[in-house]
Amino acid sequence: MRSPVLALALLDSAPDFDRLRERVERLTRVMPILRQRPLHGLTGLSGPRLAVDPFFDLDVHLRRFRLPSGAGWAGLLAEARRMSLTDFDRDRALWEAALVEGLPGKRAAFLLKLHHSIADGQATVLLAANLFELTEEPGPAEPLPPLPAGAEVGFGEVSVANAADNARRGLEVLVLGARTAAELTLGTLQHPEDTVRGLLGMAASLGRFASMPDGPKSPLLTGRGTTYSFAAFDLPFGDLRTAAKVHGRTINDVFLAGVAEGLDRYHQRHGHKARQLRFNLPISLRSILKDGSTANAVTVARFTLPVAGRTIAERLELAHDTVARCKAEPALTLAGPLADASWLVPVPMIAMVAQASDVTVSNVPGPPVPFYLAGSRLVGAYPLVATIGAAVNITMITYDRTAFVGVSADDRAVGDLDDLVADLRAGMAAMTGKPVGPADPFGEAAPAVAATPKARAVRRKPRSSD
Repeated sequence: MRSPVLALALLDSAPDFDRLRERVERLTRVMPILRQRPLHGLTGLSGPRLAVDPFFDLDVHLRRFRLPSGAGWAGLLAEARRMSLTDFDRDRALWEAALVEGLPGKRAAFLLKLHHSIADGQATVLLAANLFELTEEPGPAEPLPPLPAGAEVGFGEVSVANAADNARRGLEVLVLGARTAAELTLGTLQHPEDTVRGLLGMAASLGRFASMPDGPKSPLLTGRGTTYSFAAFDLPFGDLRTAAKVHGRTINDVFLAGVAEGLDRYHQRHGHKARQLRFNLPISLRSILKDGSTANAVTVARFTLPVAGRTIAERLELAHDTVARCKAEPALTLAGPLADASWLVPVPMIAMVAQASDVTVSNVPGPPVPFYLAGSRLVGAYPLVATIGAAVNITMITYDRTAFVGVSADDRAVGDLDDLVADLRAGMAAMTGKPVGPADPFGEAAPAVAATPKARAVRRKPRSSD
C-alpha cells in the first residue's frame, strides 16, 4: 500500500520559478531529511535507515508544467492523483514537487508529495512554514545554509548499524523489563491493589490497541483496490469554531461528527444503513516523544462509532467521548516499542488490519496568517492523503481563517465520489448551521451547500466493479 501525503497549495498567481527553486533548495538544507535516501540492510528485520544522498539533484525532485486549456480543477486533481499513485524512486529522497501553471484566472498550484515515513501532517505544516514566506516581497538576502554532507554507504555498513540498533533495542527492553519488574515488586508490597489494577489496565489497553478487527463495518464501502481519487472542499473556520463553542465541544469533535453525518447521508442515499463504522484517527506522539524530529510521529487509534439515526448533539457527544478514551489509553506510552515490534508482523497481516477500516479522519492545525510562495499568495491548502487501506481518507487543515478538507476515496469502494463529497459537505453544513464552500474553487462545479434535511434514500446505482 502506498502511503504518500500530497499537499495541494493553490496560489493566486504563478510564482517566479527561479525564486521558488531557491526556496526549495534552502528548505532541503534547513531540513536535511529532504536530502536523505532510504538504505536497506541484508535482512528485513530492521526498518530502512536514512542517510544524505551524495548524488542529490534538486532538479530530479522539482519540476514545472502547464495544464491544457480548460483542464480546470478536475484536471488539477487528476494530475495530483497521478502524482500520488506513482511510486517513489527508492534510491532517492522520498519526495517530489511540481509547479502547475495554466489554471483559470492565471492562478497556479504547487504540489508537494512526501512519503508518510518522513513527514506526518504536523511535519508537513512545519515544512510549509520554512518554504513559504510571510510577505509577497522577498526578505533580506541571506546566504544559503551549508550543504548537508553525504557519503556512499554499502549494504555491509547498513547491516552492521542495524545489528547495533537491534542490540541496543534488546538491551533497552531488558533494562525496561528489569525496571518494570522492580517497580511492580515494590508497588505490590506497598500498594498491592493499585498495582494490580494498573497492570490489568495496561494489559487491557494493549489488547485494545493491538486488536485484530474482523473487517469493515460499512455494508456499502466494501471494495478495496490499488487506486484512489481525490476531491476537496472548504468551509469558514469561524463557523467550525462557533459550532464547537455553542455545543461546548472541540473543533475536532465538530469535524468528526460532521464526517459521521455525511457518511450516514451517503449510506441512506444508496439505501443502506450504517449502524456503526470503523474509524482510524491519527494521534500525534510529539508531546510524548519530544525528540524534535520532523519525521512521522503519529500512532493510529482504531474505534467504531455509531453513525445511523443520531442527532447532532448525540454525534458530538459520541465523537468527544470516543476520542477522549482513545487519547487516554495507557498503551499510547508504548507506541514506540510497539512500532519497533511491528517489523516482526507479516506485511499481509498489517495490510489486512489497514483494510478493515471504513474511514480515516485527521485534523491538522495550520498557520492562521497568509503565506506567500515566491511572490504568490497561498489561497488554498488542500491535504490529499492516500487511503492506506481504508475506503475513504478525510483530512482537514486550517489556514488563514478557512478549513480545507481533502477527500481520498478508494475507487473500488466509492464509485460516485461526487455524491460522497456532496453528502460530506451537507454533513458539515448540518454541524455548523452555515453554508459550506463549493467542491470546485474555480466555480465550475457545485455551489455552496447549506444545511438541509437528509437526502431521501434511493437505490444505489450498480458500478462496473460490482
